[in-house]
This record gives sequence, structure tokens and C-alpha cells, in this order.
Amino acid sequence: MRRAQRSPVWFPDSILLVFPACLLIACGAGVARAQNGAPTKAQEEAVAKAQSALADAKSPAEKSAAAVQLGRAYYDEGQEKKAEDQFNDALALDPSNAAAHLELGRLDWGDHHLDKAQDEFQQVMKLAPGAGAGYAAEGQLLAATGHVAQARPLLEKADALDSHDWPSRYQLSLILLDAGESGPARELLDEVIKLQPDYMPAREQLALDRFRHGDVQGAQADAQAMLTADPKSPEGHRIMALSFFKQRQYEQSLAECALALQDRPDSLEVLALQAIDLWELDRKKEARQMVMDLARDPNVRVKLANAETICRWVVCGSQDIAAVSDFVRRNRYVLNPPEE
Repeated sequence: MRRAQRSPVWFPDSILLVFPACLLIACGAGVARAQNGAPTKAQEEAVAKAQSALADAKSPAEKSAAAVQLGRAYYDEGQEKKAEDQFNDALALDPSNAAAHLELGRLDWGDHHLDKAQDEFQQVMKLAPGAGAGYAAEGQLLAATGHVAQARPLLEKADALDSHDWPSRYQLSLILLDAGESGPARELLDEVIKLQPDYMPAREQLALDRFRHGDVQGAQADAQAMLTADPKSPEGHRIMALSFFKQRQYEQSLAECALALQDRPDSLEVLALQAIDLWELDRKKEARQMVMDLARDPNVRVKLANAETICRWVVCGSQDIAAVSDFVRRNRYVLNPPEE
């Protein structure tokens, strides 16, 4: 059974893999998956409509396109084997159907068959060189596996070909941030927010970049805006926790950490910030214990060396959480390699 991928939470300790969820959005396939094996009424209706369209299709090309739509409907319903069969049927009817290659590549990526996924995405680029989807898929896969230099031109090409491809634009902004190109990265993030106003990770990355440039008040304003839009926003609570920390308001920072951890209890960065807050509040024993527990926790997918690095910052009384942020962000591919 192919495994569905969750949308990433775009905080530095969790941008470890760019999962195909981005491609689901970018390529028009439905994102609402069946929960607990029970399809929704809307998903059942989508399958029925696609089945009818396939039955009514006349030419091989029409049948091929309809098979892709049916495969997408099956995928949204959680029936991934049926989806795969439809995509293969689509290619049997029309070997030039780039959309079928794209969908098969997504499925291969979800199964961690990265070489096969890359082959499929390259077929998309070959068959549809004027469309952005193949470049976007290949670029995001390369970025996910740490091949950032190769990913960048592909994502730039995808952006140039499709002005609405905000997931690729967002991924490209992260690469630019890693390269220290803050200005162009901010421009891309602003464009992402215009296209997707409710996409909080983009707002969070803007706020994090403000921290890197010393604009604590601006970042706090960003956090307040996120929390006004969604009082439970984990991104808003994370940025608010960082802003309180920067202002040495450690109790308030600790409270915001607790709210942020409700969404991601294993968030390495928030746990590190929590430990440093405790240290600054002269609760050093608790701070050390937190880091020791983190290092032993088998559910935290991070090397022991990373936990030890954070521990050194904690016990030395670090005054700059951004050092932790940047360490994890820049080393995310080493610290959490793709599953084989």
C-alpha cells in the first residue's frame, strides 16, 4: 500500500522533506483524502463523475485524459492501487500523456521510489516542455533530497512558466534563504502570500527572516497577524515565542512554546527554545533534563550530535535562538535524510 504524505509544517526543524503534498496542490489533484478508509460523499460523487466521463470518451486521447481524472478521484478517495492502474491505463491509451507520468511520479515519490519518480518527472518535461509541472516536480524532488543546486534552476523555470505555481515558488524562497539571498526570497514569499493568503508557513518564513535582520517588533507584528487570523495557528505561536524570547520575556515565551507544541509535540526547535527559556529562568535542572530526554527519544528523527549541539547552547546560556534555527535549517538534509 502506498503511503499518503502529510503536508509539511514549514518551520526550520520540519522542512526536512518537501513531500508530494505540494505537488497535489500545484498539479490540481484533490488534497482532501479519505479519512480512516471512509470516502466522503463528495469523493464518491467525484469518482462516479469521472467514471461516467471515461465511459463517454470517444478517442484514445480522450479516454486517456479521462483515465487520469478517474485515477485522481480514486487517489483522493484513498484507493491508490486503483489510481495507479488508471494512470497506467492512460499511458497505454496515449503514451504521450504527460499528466499520467506526473501522477505516477507522485505515487513513486510517496513510496520513496525516488529514482522511478525522477524518471517519470523527466518524461513530463520531455513531453510538455512548455508547462511548469514537470520542472516543479523534479525541482521539488531534488530539493527534498538535498540536491539544492540542481533544484534551483528547475524551480526558477517552473516559476517562469506558471505564475500560479506557489508551492514551487515557496520552495525556491527557502533555497534563496539558505543561500543568504534575503531580498529575492522575501519577494517570492510576498507573491506566495498574495496567491495563498491563508498559507501561514510563508508568513512564518517572512517573520523568521525579520529575526535574522534584527526586526523583532516586525516579526512580533507578523505573529499577531497570524494569531488574529487563526488563534490556534502554530506558526503564530512559534513566532510569538521567539519574539518574547528576543525581548527576554521568558515566562511569556515559555507559555507560547506550550501552545506551539500542541500542534507538533516533537518540534525540535520549540523544544530547544523551551529548554533555553527554562535555563534563563534559572530552572537549569529542568533545561538539562529536557535536552537529555530529547537525545534519548527514538521518535525524534535527529542525530544525537544535533541534540548535543543544542545542549551546548543551552548550558552555555545562549542568547540567540536563531543560531539553533539556522543550524537545523542548514543541516536538515544531513540530519534527516529521506527514507529508503
